[in-house]
Amino acid sequence: MNHCLVHRLAAVLAAGIVLAACGGEHSPAGHSVVSSGKEATGLEAVPAEVLQAARAARPELRIEDAEQEVRGGQEYYDIAGKMPDGSELELDMTTVDGAWTVVEIQRDIALVQVAEGARQALSTVKPDWGPTRIIESDQGDGVIIYEFLGPGPDSGEIKIEVKLEDNQAEALRDEWVH
Repeated sequence: MNHCLVHRLAAVLAAGIVLAACGGEHSPAGHSVVSSGKEATGLEAVPAEVLQAARAARPELRIEDAEQEVRGGQEYYDIAGKMPDGSELELDMTTVDGAWTVVEIQRDIALVQVAEGARQALSTVKPDWGPTRIIESDQGDGVIIYEFLGPGPDSGEIKIEVKLEDNQAEALRDEWVH
């Protein structure tokens, strides 16, 4: 077995043991997804089929960066770049039925761009709190996940996720999984 793969698997197993010992209460949103951690990957090291699928999904995206990770035992690539208008976009990709597929399209947005229902769900969960970063995650099936990141206790950062589907918003207890 590949030496790097052995270390990655050990890290994933260790993280799973820690989460199990803590009862899974890892973040304000509830349970977290076990991840190997993202590693920057040169575009030349990204499998050709990943780049082909990314280009097919967003041909106008100028691909600039890539990261790779193993999440919940599944390999992912994050393909990032800029759109013609200069905005940044990230395509989260994994295999679905044996083919590399975009499972999430992410972009940073301002609070005024968040759907009203999602803003209300956030204020219900965390009144008088202001996120410092908001990521809109389009799941490609009509579901939008808003990731609100901001100041937490002890100078830390917290993340609150709100799901918007069919104009219905709900704050998620557990971290969203594709």
